[in-house]
Amino acid sequence: MDGSPARGQGKAGIAQLNQISDRKIFQSEFERLIRADLQHIEIFVALWDTGLRILHVPAWLRSGLERHPALAVKLQQGEMVGISHEENSAARPAAAARSSVVLIPLINDGRLQAAVGLVSPPDGPHLSAEEIEAVRQNAHDAAPILARLQEIESLQRQNQEFTRKADRAASAEANVAKLADEKNRFEALVKIGWYVQSNIAHDLRTPLGAIRGYARMILDGRTGDINDKQREYLRIITENTNRVISTANWMSHIAELSGQQVGLGVFDLREVWTESARAAQGLLSGKALTLTQRIPEESFEITADPEKLTYVFKELLAVAVKLSPSGSTITVEFSHSRQREVRVKVTAQGAGMASETLSGIFDPPPSTTGVTQAGKEAQINLSGVYDVIGMYGGRMFVKIAAGQDATFLFTLPAITVGGEDKSHEQTFNFGRR
Repeated sequence: MDGSPARGQGKAGIAQLNQISDRKIFQSEFERLIRADLQHIEIFVALWDTGLRILHVPAWLRSGLERHPALAVKLQQGEMVGISHEENSAARPAAAARSSVVLIPLINDGRLQAAVGLVSPPDGPHLSAEEIEAVRQNAHDAAPILARLQEIESLQRQNQEFTRKADRAASAEANVAKLADEKNRFEALVKIGWYVQSNIAHDLRTPLGAIRGYARMILDGRTGDINDKQREYLRIITENTNRVISTANWMSHIAELSGQQVGLGVFDLREVWTESARAAQGLLSGKALTLTQRIPEESFEITADPEKLTYVFKELLAVAVKLSPSGSTITVEFSHSRQREVRVKVTAQGAGMASETLSGIFDPPPSTTGVTQAGKEAQINLSGVYDVIGMYGGRMFVKIAAGQDATFLFTLPAITVGGEDKSHEQTFNFGRR
């Protein structure tokens, strides 16, 4: 059989297949090689799909393989199989004389690479055992070539995937570099803003100090006698000058704090409040106080530092507890203003204070120790709370009257990262209320 025309031509053709570098070309050339010696039958080469684990056979043959799944198993094991044209016939050995379809596997290293299909017409001549053996030998010799081509294709796909990943990594690296540059620019602009704010505060203090000094000298009579109306006007000038100078000092203080401690994050203020209220349960229980919460089921999203807002709630609750009579009620309300500012109001029932306490509640505590007030009003200071609220563009208000409720209210702008300022208000609050 080694000297048969089919075997001799097959050896030469197999050597030519070694020059092919594409599986599809290999498929067509291998079909042509086999068809040269078997022109009386139909021939196809079905490639094995490693991903789907199927043979890409013609559609008319696929149903037969689906009816007999054991055939695919035999092919993967390296066995030839035959399928009869008769619809309900069982699979026969490949060498059976009446088999109309013969599938010959191409196996390399125990793995199925493809299968050669030999289709005999029902009413025509059938394949001989020698012809089947010749094709089987060609399939055996061609299997390593096809395996090499499949490996090349696999490496090409991996290389393409690596190239895509490298491109994505390069793009991501470029984006990171761009973001880092934008971050540096933003930080530089913020620092410039701090310097501008400090310079404005300084430029306000200098002329205002002169105005206040001259007004005081007139009040002291250094320029001669003044009447009561003039004295009242000068007193108003002095008080308002003091107020603006205090605001300028506070602007410098906030600029210094902002340059060192500003943290930003987007979060729902209700979540911070919930944790703060839970942490204050011990204080409330100590005086048998009732905490009433009026918080709508809507978002109160802000941009700020959640730790600093936790500090705000902690301080406000501590002051409210300190001022509230035992057994009374503390009410906390969340709402939105017309400009969508977040508003938080804390009310201590029956916790009235003297007006002089209110006037200095936002002022920084004196450097000297010692309490100048007595009773429950001693050492109540909300300057830290005021600074935090002002740092994030908010406003702080306190309403207290002797024998009545004490109300602490603050607002924060509804600013989100990457979004618009929903409050339509000024970003920073430069005045103490």
